[in-house]
Amino acid sequence: MNIWTIMTFELRRLLRSRSWLLNMILLPVVLIFLLGASLSGVVGVQGDESVDPVKVAVVNSDGTDTGGSAMIAAFVKSEEVKKYINPQDTATREEAESGLRTGKYGYAVIVPAGFDHKVQSGGEAKLEFILGKKHNENTVAGSVFDNFLSAINYRQAAALTLGPEALAVSLAVPGEQPAVQTGELNNGGRTYTASQYYAAAMLLMFLLYSGLTVVQSLFSEKDNHTLFRLNSMPVKGSQLFVGKMLGVGIITVLQCAVIIICTDVLFGVYWGNRPGLLILFCLLMIIASMTLSILVCIFSKTKAGANNVINVVTVVMTFLSGGMAPLPEEWVDSVGAYTLNHWVMQAIIRMMLHAPLDQIVPNLLVILLIGLVLFSGVIFSYRKVGYHE
Repeated sequence: MNIWTIMTFELRRLLRSRSWLLNMILLPVVLIFLLGASLSGVVGVQGDESVDPVKVAVVNSDGTDTGGSAMIAAFVKSEEVKKYINPQDTATREEAESGLRTGKYGYAVIVPAGFDHKVQSGGEAKLEFILGKKHNENTVAGSVFDNFLSAINYRQAAALTLGPEALAVSLAVPGEQPAVQTGELNNGGRTYTASQYYAAAMLLMFLLYSGLTVVQSLFSEKDNHTLFRLNSMPVKGSQLFVGKMLGVGIITVLQCAVIIICTDVLFGVYWGNRPGLLILFCLLMIIASMTLSILVCIFSKTKAGANNVINVVTVVMTFLSGGMAPLPEEWVDSVGAYTLNHWVMQAIIRMMLHAPLDQIVPNLLVILLIGLVLFSGVIFSYRKVGYHE
């Protein structure tokens, strides 16, 4: 009964606080909107990226025009390849190199003399490539022609292995399969937007900032000199402590729910396909944040000192986990792995991308372990120090 009364009082006190409503509810929603709108071109991808055709200089070493190699001519003129390659007939190697230097061409292919005859005789298909100035154009053109050579040489090997009957197959122009196929490396071709990224980051940052509410709750009785009077009443210190923490925990859950619902309704932030797991991760983050703050309060002598520690820890963890700006993956996976935000944020992003469950479970186990360690630390520390003036 005492715990229930204390918890209810704590809830009423926090809900009447305008500063809490502004800082913990309104501020994160506004930040998510501003960051998502202003950094939409920096974080996330709004749609599929197009590949512009690359101007490729095609040089026949036997001195004839492009028609000298029927296989090359048929390949570069196929409808599938035209999406990525714009062939340019070039008389000499020097002309192709000059065009590459001036930017006229993005890539050059030198067709050796007797290319078709060599292939038809069962020889290995080889072409000479000269790279241009732009890496992406080199990648696109190189992929197209590498695929062309690989297909021919594969069929040549099959013909040599299976006999002359398979040679007709090796002479067919490789074009039945796409030379290049654009796609995305995440699950189901999905990606996340800047609004989704910063919604997850700001949610976790303000859940850590809920530690300031813990500090306010625990130190308020000490600063107002009411803790001694409360201890003189038929209320155990543990009941007072648990009641206060339950009140803060419930109000933090409410804060989390409001942020998720508001960003979904107002800004269309998609939180993924696993709402149950999202709720579980948020609850574990709240528990970890509160227990960390309780440990800070137990070993801090003043409210200002505890607030400073919570502020520094929150900012540092958010930054190292990539919550303020996307960091290199090597940095996030190494240094960022020592933060609470990292494990929960990566799990939320994966849920947004519809990642399979086996990619999310390791994050769940880690945050469970962290929460268990912090909770055990609170129990041990409270038995040693307690909650007193």
